[in-house]
Amino acid sequence: MPVVSRLVALALMSFLLILPILGAEDKDKKADSPKDEGQKTDVKKDEPAKKAEAAKKDAKNDEPAKKEEPDKKDSTPKMPAGKLPPLKGKFKGLETDKDAAERKMLRQPKVMATVVAVVEDKKSLRLRLTIPYVKINEGQLRNYYNAQINLMQARNPQGVYNAQNQMAQAAAQIYELASVQKEVEWTAADEVKVRMKYPPPKFDDKGRPKRYTTKELQELRGNDRLPGFPAEFSDIKAGQIVEVTLLQSKNGPRPIRRGKDAEGEVSADNLPKMSMIIIVAEPKN
Repeated sequence: MPVVSRLVALALMSFLLILPILGAEDKDKKADSPKDEGQKTDVKKDEPAKKAEAAKKDAKNDEPAKKEEPDKKDSTPKMPAGKLPPLKGKFKGLETDKDAAERKMLRQPKVMATVVAVVEDKKSLRLRLTIPYVKINEGQLRNYYNAQINLMQARNPQGVYNAQNQMAQAAAQIYELASVQKEVEWTAADEVKVRMKYPPPKFDDKGRPKRYTTKELQELRGNDRLPGFPAEFSDIKAGQIVEVTLLQSKNGPRPIRRGKDAEGEVSADNLPKMSMIIIVAEPKN
């Protein structure tokens, strides 16, 4: 019995010694549990942000793949940027823009014009210029380009022949001759020469037209080797067709501006002057 009582007493003492240690461990576990719960909530909060960042990264990674995708070919045939057919025949040398045609004519040394008025005191002529230029027929131009497309899409000799034939027909009708009129006033040079392309009419005693002899024509022309026959400035009349030879200013017609926004006025000193006037035709009755 004494041995049993001693063992029981020893067990109770061991239990009493271990009890405080177990209590401390329980407190530590309870203190750590809120921290773990906070970490779990933080992880839950961070999950949407991490998912959004991952989605952005995936989108960026997908962009180069989209750029690297080959472009889809457009099956619709595009209008070819080919050149227009060359200007031939009566259109050769003409401009396709009327403003460019006007500038070109005013730079010519010789100009054909109709006399509108004669200004005797200034010894100048008011002339009407007829300026030719080439106008493009837009409908035939489209036909020409469509024929070019048909030629590119042709798969057999007959298709090539038909397209080439369409191109030739459209090319023949693309250009149209047009003209614009412009009035100018030019002053005669101090030593202007006035001539007539044809001799003055000659009549016999009965008022019937009479031909000149070769000798008479030679005498009328004179010895100055100028074209036509001598005439006077007073022989020029409104309605006549004249060919004018111009002395261009070295600097060209320079505009004189008065004020910042004023339109340019061409000085009379810089305008071309007429060195020769040939009367080509009389007014039509």
